[in-house]
Amino acid sequence: MKHLILLFLFILSSGHILAKKNDSAEHCDALIKQGIDALYKKDHSTSLEIFAEAQKIAEQNSLYQQQFITTNCIGLNYYQMSDYSTALDSYLEAYSIAVKYLKSDREMTVLNNIALVYLQQGKYKESEKHQKRAYDLATLNKDYIGIAIYAANLADLYNITHQLDRALEYVKIARAALTKKNNTRFNTDLDIVEAKNFLERKEYDNVFIILKPLLNKLKDKESIDHRISALLILSKAHQGKKQNDKALYYVEKSQEENLNYSNEKDIYNQFSSLYFSMGDYNKALQYKDSIITVKDSLSATKNQAMYQNSEIKIKLQDSQKELKSEKRLKFYIAAFCISLLALLSWLFRTLYLKNQQKRTIAERNQQIITLELKNKENDNLLLEQQIKEKETEALLEKEKLKNELESRNRKLAVNAIHIAQRNDKIEEYILKLKKNPEIIKNDQLSQQLDQLKLILTKEDSNDDDFLIHFEKINSKFIDNLKEKHPNLTLNDIRYISYIYMNLSTKEISSIFNITIEACRKRKERVSKKLNLINSNDLYSYLSNI
Repeated sequence: MKHLILLFLFILSSGHILAKKNDSAEHCDALIKQGIDALYKKDHSTSLEIFAEAQKIAEQNSLYQQQFITTNCIGLNYYQMSDYSTALDSYLEAYSIAVKYLKSDREMTVLNNIALVYLQQGKYKESEKHQKRAYDLATLNKDYIGIAIYAANLADLYNITHQLDRALEYVKIARAALTKKNNTRFNTDLDIVEAKNFLERKEYDNVFIILKPLLNKLKDKESIDHRISALLILSKAHQGKKQNDKALYYVEKSQEENLNYSNEKDIYNQFSSLYFSMGDYNKALQYKDSIITVKDSLSATKNQAMYQNSEIKIKLQDSQKELKSEKRLKFYIAAFCISLLALLSWLFRTLYLKNQQKRTIAERNQQIITLELKNKENDNLLLEQQIKEKETEALLEKEKLKNELESRNRKLAVNAIHIAQRNDKIEEYILKLKKNPEIIKNDQLSQQLDQLKLILTKEDSNDDDFLIHFEKINSKFIDNLKEKHPNLTLNDIRYISYIYMNLSTKEISSIFNITIEACRKRKERVSKKLNLINSNDLYSYLSNI
């Protein structure tokens, strides 16, 4: 009777564990809701702390649905903070959970997120591969909303990579899916994507047909980014039709209504392009300078976010350490319970079924093997952690080398600008001397000053010294550049080197001792040699070599 009471108590404790698991699921769901609210408010620090706590509860109680959501939302936080590497790690972890424990709709979601990370990093082939997998899963499951979303994303990707016909095909697919299950928000996304496609095709009237009626619908705060995109596309379309007044009206309206600082770069870029086409080069240059200011501000914001990320990651690591300790304790408790259950079973069978002793021993041996397997699994987890630490060290070393390379390039650029400024001052001083009446009368001295000025205007050995130093620092870049474009001259390579160091047109013109306009024409000429349609894409192209 005593043993039966013990077994009854054990069953009651098991029921208590299940009830506790249900309570944990409810608490975890409440935390997820709070984390999502903080995420929408862009309070990433609070959001990450909440999701870390929810993730801990989900892992402890094997709540795979909640574990997937928290891991995916952690990745979304890092994505919004432009920490794409950490975001990708979280998404890959969420993908592993989805594949192992959940349905394919979760797999589609995280594949789409991974694709968006690769798109931001400019890895278009990887982005296309993951986006296509998400689209295929949506098609297989006949998920029409999913088909519409992923088809629209593929269309946007193909717009960016100038595969306009393929983009239009996916726009049609998305339209067809939305006829079966309509959604206003996704229709708006699709309208923007289709308008971009017509803009790239220079079919401006089709752009107006889509976007002008759409503007009247995009009036709430949640649609502000869509509205800014629509206004900028309309401005570019009117610019393409040489309707500069209307183009200026739409870009000014976009600046007036914009609430998102990250849109400023696109707005200033459109202002610069528009004023340049109107021949107002001073304003065009002013907006170009504004773009640089916005880039610097965004870079500073990103650095601040990365600093916050580091603090948050430390907190998450501490939380993970606590989780490991709790897992270890849970493991010991489970081992104790198993041992206790084995002992009770053995006593019960000893009293009533002595002839089954061999079976009891066999069960205990099986339990020992199970414990050994769990220990091996823990060893494997430790080994994986060590591998991750080594990978982290390698990434830090790579970042250190990158920073050192940028530092050397900055020093090289400062030296080149200093030499150019020094030469300008010498040339200015020569001109002042030549205006001196006494020197004008002295033909020999005047000729010597002319020769000195001629020497300054020629490209001397400093050019070669610069290329030698630059090639030592950026040998991989120079080798790749020469391999891709063997027709480039030394002078072209020198000019490209200054572009690669992100010097402004004004700084480069000072180094070459030419006018800013001449410097722009050289940029257009070099861009044509590199088979670039738009010279504004030169820096982006060089950065990816």
